Amino acid sequence: MLRLLIYLVSYILFPTIANTHVQHYKNLQRIEFDIYRNNDLVGYHKVNVKKKGDNTKEIITDILIEVKILGIKFHTYKSYGVETYKNEELIEFKSKTQDGSDNDYCNIKKISNGKYSFDGMTENKKYIYELTEKFYPALWWNHDSLLNNNYVLGQGCRNLKTKITFLNKETKKINDKNEVVNFYNIKGDNLDINIGYTEKDLKWVDMKFTLKGDWEYKLKNLN
Repeated sequence: MLRLLIYLVSYILFPTIANTHVQHYKNLQRIEFDIYRNNDLVGYHKVNVKKKGDNTKEIITDILIEVKILGIKFHTYKSYGVETYKNEELIEFKSKTQDGSDNDYCNIKKISNGKYSFDGMTENKKYIYELTEKFYPALWWNHDSLLNNNYVLGQGCRNLKTKITFLNKETKKINDKNEVVNFYNIKGDNLDINIGYTEKDLKWVDMKFTLKGDWEYKLKNLN
């Protein structure tokens, strides 16, 4: 588990080349999940949108997980990331993650029209490079992360390829209303999750995976 939580819990995706649109979520304010492992509450995953002046907004992701064994704290995982957009275009992303005794980071910055710089570290390995391909950042909150299988991990700026498969549709109660939810499986290096988005407005509402236990995201707040 430990280090593998990077890939399953705070897997921040950056699909290169894909033409995605954060404006699909212009009315999104907050998504909040409680995280359960083997039916025990172990943490939370929060996404908040802050609109600022001059057509600028920030998407803030805050994750905390504390795993205990026999009542003793075994591992703590904290991750905090901020995406900054101006006129719906990414201009900067920064994240810091404490994974046990490790401290990882990823910094992405627009340096010219169509070019971004990447500077990150994970597992004591540095990743520094530039991309000129058109890309668009997303966390799990953004359904557009499913449009391309070539990603950059936002925890340490490392590249990863995945395979995405549509699974099924289910009707779930979301904010006291029945909504059709589309489920997908995403597989990659140490990654195998099932994730669900509402069919109507593509909101992230569900996630499950198995990794030394059964993990489940239970939606707490969506507005």
